[in-house]
Amino acid sequence: MAFVQIIDCKTDRLDDLNRLMDTWVEATKGKRTASHAVVGTDRSDARHVVEIVEFPSYEEAMRNSQLPETDRIFREMVALCEAPPTFTDLDVIRDFRLDEAR
Repeated sequence: MAFVQIIDCKTDRLDDLNRLMDTWVEATKGKRTASHAVVGTDRSDARHVVEIVEFPSYEEAMRNSQLPETDRIFREMVALCEAPPTFTDLDVIRDFRLDEAR
């Protein structure tokens, strides 16, 4: 079953956070199990950042979390945020493209 993790944080250092995400992508190339990620900022509060990361399964997400590179980048991410990021773990129960469902 597909799995999605939502990472929610607040930061005034969006450029640094983006660079950190780029560093993680490069550092985990060929090792990471994440298949898709979307990052957005809240229109009413640009400091509010949400990242949605998709994995093939919960087990694959846990494998990804155990990578040393993921742990290191997470610690650096915490330092960029006003408070520790929060995580919401979701088992995907429905997945479809709305532009294809007409």
